[in-house]
Amino acid sequence: MKTWLKELENALSNKFYKDEVLDIVSYYQEMIEERLTGGENLDVILAEYDIKTIVKSMTPDVLVKRKNDTYPKLARSMKQLLQALLSTPLLIPIAVIYGALLIFAFSMIIVSIVVVISTFVGFIGFSLDFFTTTLSTGNLMVLGGFSLMMVSLMLLASIWIYQLTIWTSKQMLVLFSKIARKAGEA
Repeated sequence: MKTWLKELENALSNKFYKDEVLDIVSYYQEMIEERLTGGENLDVILAEYDIKTIVKSMTPDVLVKRKNDTYPKLARSMKQLLQALLSTPLLIPIAVIYGALLIFAFSMIIVSIVVVISTFVGFIGFSLDFFTTTLSTGNLMVLGGFSLMMVSLMLLASIWIYQLTIWTSKQMLVLFSKIARKAGEA
């Protein structure tokens, strides 16, 4: 049994974080021990559990429970879900929809970065033009204040776009993980 549990742990550690692996291994260890105390044969029990199937079936459950509090963790979870969806022929249409939504989310992150860069480039260009103009001091003050206000608004808009995209990505991950889990149960 220890050899089988070690094989399970090795297979799970390729896809999941250490604490998630330990939870899954302890779950299966408990299940096997319960069945052993019920008088079943160890070889028969272990023959019923295919490690690859366990890893595949646990992916949606783990992704729903996982805290994706950093962007790298969220990106890894999204990639794992897409792989899980693509690995099941019945879920390929759902994987296509999920992939399209991921592309949209990624493009929105790029948009927020481009907005920040273009805001600073525009502000630098405006600042250079600001010093060569022949406007009165009052008009210069109004234009300078307006430009600073626009830079602030554009930066805020960019931050909001980014935060909304990350939040939406997390919600999509949970929704599509639940869909994959339900499809796996059917």
